[in-house]
Amino acid sequence: MTDHKSDNDIDWDKLLELLDGKEAEASLNEAEIAALAAAREMRARMGAGKFSAAEGWQLFVQERDKRKGRMMRLVKITIAALLILAVGAGLWIMQPAHQPVEVADEIPAGKVRLKLADGRAITIGKDTQVIKNNAGAQIQAAPASLIYTAGGAGEKITAMDTLEVPRGIRFSLKLADGTLVWLNAASRLIYPATFNSTAREVYIEGEAFFEVASNARQPFIVHAGKTAMKVLGTAFNVNTYGPLITATLSSGRLLVTAGQSQTILLPDEQALYNEQDATLRKRTVESRIFTAWKEGDLFFEDATLLDITTILGRNYDYHFVFEDKNLEQLSFTLDMRRPDALQDALNLISKSMPQLHFRVTGKTIYITKRL
Repeated sequence: MTDHKSDNDIDWDKLLELLDGKEAEASLNEAEIAALAAAREMRARMGAGKFSAAEGWQLFVQERDKRKGRMMRLVKITIAALLILAVGAGLWIMQPAHQPVEVADEIPAGKVRLKLADGRAITIGKDTQVIKNNAGAQIQAAPASLIYTAGGAGEKITAMDTLEVPRGIRFSLKLADGTLVWLNAASRLIYPATFNSTAREVYIEGEAFFEVASNARQPFIVHAGKTAMKVLGTAFNVNTYGPLITATLSSGRLLVTAGQSQTILLPDEQALYNEQDATLRKRTVESRIFTAWKEGDLFFEDATLLDITTILGRNYDYHFVFEDKNLEQLSFTLDMRRPDALQDALNLISKSMPQLHFRVTGKTIYITKRL
């Protein structure tokens, strides 16, 4: 055994073995007895959750004042006891107590807001309410949806209602003509309370899925940025979150117009309009990738971690920060029911990518590489 003795003839190896119960207690000198007793007391108190670093320091100061003549000896004994406990118990006593690990399970605090054409602003809450619209329509507002019922025929409506859905919330809407609209998080839809003109026109910012009620005499037109989508009876998704405006067709036919360019979509086709260079193109896709959110699913196929966290942040109202930028382009496939808490999605990603570490601080999640 290596000789680890120092002043006061303390055998550190012997004390460590005694602390671990590996060796019967033998004859100890005064310094060894003091160090061993101090270590045992601190380990017992720490195991019971009763050890306080502040209290320990206060007791040491009191003992120092009582025994000034033996200060150096007491300091050495105290340090020895701390080192023995740290090695024997596998803990560093002087570290601050560990704070509880935060998890990403906060409920989004935003509220859906309906701005009526007459200037009224209504916050959609937990209770169902009936709202009278000056245009003659009646609106039934529930916690997760609105239903418009058209009134009698009246004058042409030019003013619009606006539905604003915040980050972290999805919402559905039934328009007065029977068209169903699902709005994703951080989206806005502008529309008339009733459709009594030659065309049914609405405006979308963010993302929405439309199931358009068929009416050959009154085409339905969705305006998104500099594009317009004209349909008779069609189900399709529109996304305007980024510099690319996309329209993805699930069923029917869709005419997409941008400036002087036009393209007709068939099911599982997607139109992409680039606002930066004003180009419109078409490609074949699997439409479910772009419409799964409407069914309450999270579906990513070979998507980058940057794209995934951008969508997760918007859907759950969190902010992601990459402390290691190299992690942004990691590719990942995910297909699951959308969990109530973001933490469940992070746990699944961590299982597939064990090199990732997500650190939650309030509403911000820091992404690093696990050491």
